[in-house]
Amino acid sequence: MTRGRGVGLLLVAALVAGCLFDPKQFEKVEYTPKGPSAQDLYLQRMYEANGRAPTFDERRRFEAEMEDRVYAYLRAHPELEQTPRYMEFRFWWQVGRGNTPEEVRVLLDEPQEQTADPARMAALAERQWPQIQGKAKEAWVYQPGWVIYFDDTSVVGMVRRVSSLDASN
Repeated sequence: MTRGRGVGLLLVAALVAGCLFDPKQFEKVEYTPKGPSAQDLYLQRMYEANGRAPTFDERRRFEAEMEDRVYAYLRAHPELEQTPRYMEFRFWWQVGRGNTPEEVRVLLDEPQEQTADPARMAALAERQWPQIQGKAKEAWVYQPGWVIYFDDTSVVGMVRRVSSLDASN
């Protein structure tokens, strides 16, 4: 009976520890010079929607649509070719500092959340807020864990929430 009681107590302790485990306590917010790429977010959305990676045909369709969107934007805004952010926009489909809100929408679609509330923006940036605070007037949230900050005209900072339990980060 003592052995059974010990096993029972061990199971109860494990259950309580599991209930108290909060994966958010292992997350950190990083200030990053490069934002998400359109392809990264596409893959994440596919996993969330379907629980799998896209098929070859789905990936090709996405790439063709992105090329069309990017080329259409570049035809309408040829001045972008003379900027430092051209390569990331044109070839890598990646958000960076200086991108306009319109460019971010071309690459990433609409954000899941938009806010101009300073308290909300500070909460999203956590300890990175002092680096962004004086410049940011609006924040856009994209999953998984990306927050893009804008001033009146362009991206001024980006943070991402990453897990310290994830060995790839």
